Amino acid sequence: MPTFLLALALMLALAHPAQADSHLRMATLEYPPYSSQHLPNGGSIVELTRRAFAVRGHSVQIDFLPWARVRAELGNRNYQGALALWPEEIKEEQLIASRPLFYSELGVFIRNDYPLQFSALQELTGKTLGAVRGYGYPQHVFESGLTLEYSVDDISNLRKLKAKRFDMVLLERIVGNHLIAHDEHLRGTLSWHGNVLERIPLLVGFIPGAAGEPDWAEIFEQGLRDLHGSGEYMQILRNHNR
Repeated sequence: MPTFLLALALMLALAHPAQADSHLRMATLEYPPYSSQHLPNGGSIVELTRRAFAVRGHSVQIDFLPWARVRAELGNRNYQGALALWPEEIKEEQLIASRPLFYSELGVFIRNDYPLQFSALQELTGKTLGAVRGYGYPQHVFESGLTLEYSVDDISNLRKLKAKRFDMVLLERIVGNHLIAHDEHLRGTLSWHGNVLERIPLLVGFIPGAAGEPDWAEIFEQGLRDLHGSGEYMQILRNHNR
């Protein structure tokens, strides 16, 4: 390139600096049927999230990570947000919460050959309960007197339950039923106990943006309103509940 053209290019670059990258990156975990790499369009919450930003003219990269890493990456601000979260996780990570997208029924799964009768966890003091490290469980779970043993994800806990390493597993009803139904080694061996210990909203959470950055939480809310208005929101839910 001639010297004068190179100088001109440099002057133009200085006069018009590149705009800040507004690319949106979000993290999630394997939490089917709400979010999963193995489901069409990534699961219901993943598809809703992508479409809510798309109708507002934004693309979003959603990465699937182990849950402990999701929280670590949020703490390091390597992502602008995460899904699907419980309120306690929103609070602990100091995120801006979306409206609830679903309501999660939290309870326990047991082995079919080891029935348990109880109405409150405190009645099972001394028994072992499988949990996932880093999940924002309600405080009363930790105060129940149960021995909590942790794994990295829900499917690992269910497999350990079948292997009789736990007395029961703490898990959201729809997620647990989905995982069991799609694993030939678990199918017919484990089941939902029936008691709903807590009804918890599932949310999308956003890191508060710095000055000059897009307000992703507000853009997401606007996109959700657009999806509701067009009827696409309900169509996405119907597609995932077939």
